[in-house]
Amino acid sequence: MKCVVVLSELDRAMKEEITKRTAAYGITTEFYESSKEATPAMQDADILFGRDAGLCAHAPKLKWACSSTAGVEPYLKPGVFASPDALLSNSSGAYGVTISEHIIMVTLELMRREPEYRDIVRDHAFRRDLKIHSIYGNRITMLGTGDIGQKAAVRLRAFGPERIVGINRSGRAVDAMDETHPIAELDAILPETDLLIMSLPGTKETYHLLDEEKLRRLPADAFLVNVGRGNAIDQKALERVMRSGHLLGAALDVFEQEPLPPEDTLWTCPRVHITPHTAGNVTLIHTLRFIVSMFLEDLDRFMQGKPLKYLVNRKIGY
Repeated sequence: MKCVVVLSELDRAMKEEITKRTAAYGITTEFYESSKEATPAMQDADILFGRDAGLCAHAPKLKWACSSTAGVEPYLKPGVFASPDALLSNSSGAYGVTISEHIIMVTLELMRREPEYRDIVRDHAFRRDLKIHSIYGNRITMLGTGDIGQKAAVRLRAFGPERIVGINRSGRAVDAMDETHPIAELDAILPETDLLIMSLPGTKETYHLLDEEKLRRLPADAFLVNVGRGNAIDQKALERVMRSGHLLGAALDVFEQEPLPPEDTLWTCPRVHITPHTAGNVTLIHTLRFIVSMFLEDLDRFMQGKPLKYLVNRKIGY
């Protein structure tokens, strides 16, 4: 068997760990720095570990594709797999620490108006009278209660919010939340939300879930943070809402089109804090190590004929 790994961020120790584990099963492992370099090797690859779904189209013998990302939308498009029966797993669960810390960072920046204070300091001014807000006493709604939502809720709890409400598909209970509701009740929850944090996957059900009507259900002085998928929000509608003066701030790390085009008017929209999809990348070594450990855990299961722990249900998209 042959395993192709396309993750340029891996260090030598990680490559050695993967090579040792795969060799124990008689698997030959090849590492590549780019998809272009890896493409010829895909012709006889049985396992792929990386983030480029496009490589699957060049792998007629592929049995398992392990995505180093949490979202797998590119893998779900028709015709992506030359071997349609290949298993697909993801790395959902590896990004909770880094993304939850990002959520805390941008929430505090918005509430304490750090972007505006940075402009003041840049002009060498000494002003400190901007009205700020606090997580303390807030009503927080977590739209998405997976690993990211749960880890963020645990960290937010330390700031003393009034309550943390979770929203998921079924309304199933989640320990990190004070209460949990099905997504069908979202309209009723939004008016009682001071801080809305979105960590939804990209599926047909979540596309433009937050449209203009729902955005305006939020209180005018509410805050919004999105670290899930950009198309879960109607981006043009959000811009209209923000420019109308509704919502005190929105922190966006994900967008409907990425990279966000330089000419997009969202760049200059008032009270919108933009980060270039940095919340959940693999520049934090903890995240990268976790991704490797998940792959190796499922490698053992795959070779032992057991169900993959991180198997993706292609019908629902995660």
